Amino acid sequence: MTIPVTMRARNLWYCLVRHFPLRLLLCDLNLSTIPPGTFFGHPYGVTINCNTRWGSGCLVRQNVTVGNRWTNDGTEPGAVIGNRVYLGAGSIILGPVTIGDDAVIGAGAVVLQDVPAGAVAVGNPARIVPRRSGR
Repeated sequence: MTIPVTMRARNLWYCLVRHFPLRLLLCDLNLSTIPPGTFFGHPYGVTINCNTRWGSGCLVRQNVTVGNRWTNDGTEPGAVIGNRVYLGAGSIILGPVTIGDDAVIGAGAVVLQDVPAGAVAVGNPARIVPRRSGR
């Protein structure tokens, strides 16, 4: 018995959509540490250190790196990402930094220090800028 072309195409589509991005495009990602409500929009090129701790309701764009920096004692502590944090495309978070709740990390920002809750961090290295009111 031959399998109809539409069934083969549907099975291929299912394999690509359901399994390909999670297994090949998200590096060092332990799915058990990502809480429900966290969304990876265009998850291509995302690299996340396995020691990272996440809050819920975060939005992560493409090419985001949450990495580590080696410490003098040989450990590699991960970052702590708060609740409802937005990580813009190409943003980089390195080391044992804490990103507070409702913070926004702009596209291409390189975060090397803590970001307080509700703050907006942009640039390389990242600096805190005031939020605009009324938007």
